Amino acid sequence: MSVMRVITGLWRNSTETSDRAKDPKLKTRYYKIGKRKISETITSVVNNKMTGWNLTHFDYDRGEMLIEKRGIRRNQIVITIVQVEPLRCSVDIVSAYDGLGDLGATYFLVQKFYEALNKEIPPVQKNQ
Repeated sequence: MSVMRVITGLWRNSTETSDRAKDPKLKTRYYKIGKRKISETITSVVNNKMTGWNLTHFDYDRGEMLIEKRGIRRNQIVITIVQVEPLRCSVDIVSAYDGLGDLGATYFLVQKFYEALNKEIPPVQKNQ
């Protein structure tokens, strides 16, 4: 799948997670935890484990975090936290590079973030 993601990345410069994603790695992640705790955990992961990532804006009421990753090109990442039930939240990500084509970099950034977050809090299935 990664070779195909690189080829697709010749013209695509963004990646988004959702419940309806065809790729299982791009499905929305659900966590059995409250909104405040997952917000704190995501902030900690971004600040301590994701090198080069900078949390620029956080709107707790809307559950949105804007993160910039500086490198050769600038990458903007929006993490959305939605409280589905009292102790259940979903986390979605939109990652986009400036310019044309990212060679799959946004896809791999989403995977890297989810891996780091899943080490802190294990995800649960949607219907649990």
